[in-house]
Amino acid sequence: MKFTLPTVAFALTATTSAQIYNESAPFRLQLVSYSNSTVNGSYLAACHSGAAIESLCLADAPSISKPNPISPSVFTFNSSDSQFVPNATLGVSGVLVWVLHGSSFNYSESMGFSVNPSSNVVLPLFGIGQPQYVAFDEHNLLNIQDYVDDTTDPATVGLYKAYYNWYSCTTYFTGYSYVTLAWALGVGKPQNPTCVKVDVKRIFV
Repeated sequence: MKFTLPTVAFALTATTSAQIYNESAPFRLQLVSYSNSTVNGSYLAACHSGAAIESLCLADAPSISKPNPISPSVFTFNSSDSQFVPNATLGVSGVLVWVLHGSSFNYSESMGFSVNPSSNVVLPLFGIGQPQYVAFDEHNLLNIQDYVDDTTDPATVGLYKAYYNWYSCTTYFTGYSYVTLAWALGVGKPQNPTCVKVDVKRIFV
């Protein structure tokens, strides 16, 4: 498989030369919402948001720029067998990958975050910047892990936690407005009033 530069950069962070890099079986991503029956059960699809840039749209949700539903996308998860795993139930961290299929090429893109300084809502995108490390826990729920908690004084450091700050929101990026997956920074609620709390579940195909 051909990898984008961000995905290769992830591979190069390994500390030893003899490594095995694992690509998961293909899967789809399904939203789980306990408060919104419309969002619950929706699948995610990579949708055009710029030149070789894709958001994660709700496959069956109309949007301002794309009124017709689109088909769910298939993803893979790349990780290293030497990755430090602080808590096996929370999952090993790695990179979420989607393949852009062109008329004469297949190009692997990793998911990164686009941060708008004026908002606490972050947009996951394929094909931009450095990859955002994510993990799947024992229930196949997508999370992001960290070991620094600055809600205490002094900050609590060293205890790995999994965060599930995923939302379904109407978002805007470079002229494209969709209903997409989003991430809320920190512990507060997203300032975007359209956001609905969700979990993201991996469903193997």
